Order: sequence, then C-alpha cells, then structure tokens
Amino acid sequence: MKTWLSLILLSVVAIPLSTSAAEPDNAPLVYEGGEGIGKGKHIVFVANDHEYRSEQTCPLLAKILAKHHGFRCTVLFGIDEDGEIKAGDSPVPGMEALKDADLLFFFTRFMKLPDEQVDLLVDYFERGGPVVGARTSTHCFNGQKGKWAKLNFNYEGEDYLGGLGEQIFGNTWHSTRGQSHYGGNHSSSSRITAVESASDHPIMTGVGTMHGYSGAYSSRPPAGSIPLVEVQVLNTFEPSDDVNTDKPKVSAGWTRDHYVAPSGEKKDARVAYFSYGASEDLLDEDTRRCFANACLWALGMEDQITGDLDMSIVGSFVPTPFTTGALYRDNVRPSELASWDSEIMPTDHVLGGMDKPKMVRKVQSALKARPKLREQVAKDYPKLYGEDAK
Repeated sequence: MKTWLSLILLSVVAIPLSTSAAEPDNAPLVYEGGEGIGKGKHIVFVANDHEYRSEQTCPLLAKILAKHHGFRCTVLFGIDEDGEIKAGDSPVPGMEALKDADLLFFFTRFMKLPDEQVDLLVDYFERGGPVVGARTSTHCFNGQKGKWAKLNFNYEGEDYLGGLGEQIFGNTWHSTRGQSHYGGNHSSSSRITAVESASDHPIMTGVGTMHGYSGAYSSRPPAGSIPLVEVQVLNTFEPSDDVNTDKPKVSAGWTRDHYVAPSGEKKDARVAYFSYGASEDLLDEDTRRCFANACLWALGMEDQITGDLDMSIVGSFVPTPFTTGALYRDNVRPSELASWDSEIMPTDHVLGGMDKPKMVRKVQSALKARPKLREQVAKDYPKLYGEDAK
C-alpha cells in the first residue's frame, strides 16, 4: 500500500499532450495514447457525480492508461452552461464518443440527463459493451423523467428493478436489497484486500492492501458474480491497524459476465464494480493498479496484466476532499487538464462553496480529518473558519 495524503503535490516529468487549438475549451478531454499494450483501443470515462470527485479520479486514470500504456482515453464530464466542469446532474456533452468505445469506465451519481445523451449511453449497453464501475455508479440516475425514468436508482418496476445501477452492476442504493453506508465518511477509512478465493484473479495481479479514504459501503454481490475484494472499517482516517471490531469485513467489489440492458435483453459482457474510488483513494498506487487491471480484464486483455505495469502518476495529482456542495475546484474547464503535465485539479482555482456560510457546518468533519487543509481554509476564510469565527 502506497499512499500519502499529507503531500501537497505529486508530480512526474511529462511531455505535453498536443491538442488542437481549434477545439473549444469545453470539448471532451482526449488523451491520445502512443505505443503500448492499449494501442488501438478506446476507453471512454464518464465522470459525473456530486460527491466523490469523479472529475478527478477519471482523468488521473485516463492519463495513466494513455501515457504509460497506449490507450486512447476520452473523459466526459458534467458541464454547466458556462462550459465548466460541474459534477453531478449536469449534462454530459460528447456522449457520441461511446459509439466507437471499446470500454466504458463509469463513475456517476444521481444524474438527470437530456434524453439524447441517455440514448447514446443506452446504445452502448444495448450492444453489450464492457464496463467498469466505481463507487456511486450503482445509483447513477435519480429524477430522470420521461422514457428513461426506469434508469433511476429507486425504480421499482419489475421490468428494470433498481434502475441502471442494479441491472448493470448488480446493486442499487437500497438498505436491504443493495448498498448502504457502513463506515463513516471522514471519521473512519477503509482497508481493502482481496478475498481469499480471488487472490489469483487477473485483476488482483500486483495489487496489495489498498487504503480507501472514502467511508465503506455495505454491498451485496449479485447472484452469479465473482467476489474480488472486501473492506475492513478502520477507526482512523489515515492507514493504521486500528480496526473497528464491531464491523466485520464486507464485500467491496466483484465481477460478473453479463448484465441486463435497458431493453430488458440480457447481454454477455464483462463487468467489474468497486465500491470505492473517491479521488483521494487513488493516492494509493495499489488502488490505481486495481482499477487499471480491471479495465484490462474487462477488455479481455488479462494476458497483458503483469504486476509491474507502470501506475505512476502522470503530471501532478492534488485531489480535494469528497463532499457535496463544497471543496471542489471551481470554474475548471476540461481544456485545463489536457496536457500530460497538467494538475488534477488546478490549484490556482479556488475551492468551490467555501465562501457560503451554510456550508461551514457541513464541511467541518472533512476539515477536521485534514488538519493542513483546515489550516489553509482558516487563513483564506477567517470570518467563517478562523479562530474567531462565529
């Protein structure tokens, strides 16, 4: 396990990625791979969740897979009316990229999208494309109206019970039938390990003990799936041996060989799902390796997986804490992430939502768990977070 949340900056020397000056700065983010095991393969990442910083996780993994291993990686974000990344239920332009995608990496939460964008996503599943899902993708739609209302996480119709999340990944957000919180966000963290029966699975090649900063979910592997990893709740936020003995290990990820497309038709396709993946979780090299291996496996490239595949960070990675409504980098455009040496996310952009009094109480647990950030925020917003703040 290699993780260092206390560092301010992680960087490697990188060659800038060439981009077309004619492209608008809110165009889909594309990392063109060169030589490598992934040459000729196209992975599309959909990053659109409110909370766990998919907009940071996805470009990090895309850079690694493109720069080190030759994949062409397209990252699609939730984009607001100003052309800036606004993760959550914002529209996701560029879904046309799925038409020639070899793999979908899906990290979303409670989306509401225009029908024409959902159509393109549905088309991918109707052709039986493989998929890797992270964290909240089990509850990917909420409040979707009209013809795609059946994709919502709380859909109770027998024709597509639990919506897209349950029918694709095998779980939805449901306390008895699917997932629920198990470890507290910001107050505890997670030790993630391979289940004994999966120690020889290709996805676990070279993957040691993983540390997740995001709180554990209690998940229920679907019938016929192959359990891969399990999570132990810790009493600490940083890695430690202080386990919560009141909470036994629970499942944290699995694979399956099929899903049910929105048409109701069963599709034979490789699926991998993991209940972690917040951007801070990817500070851990073993976690990065787990997700990258899952992409290779889902593509049918398990014979290319070795324990020494390069998982080093490309450029710099400065993740921000997960929460809703604050602590994201504000006013970032996809084009700002386009070069190999770009920051994820750019530290010259302010932390969004922190100037709003209503957010002060909400972010206290996140700041308490990260003393250095708490100190910086107090300096930047002394009236709200300083010693004399009311």
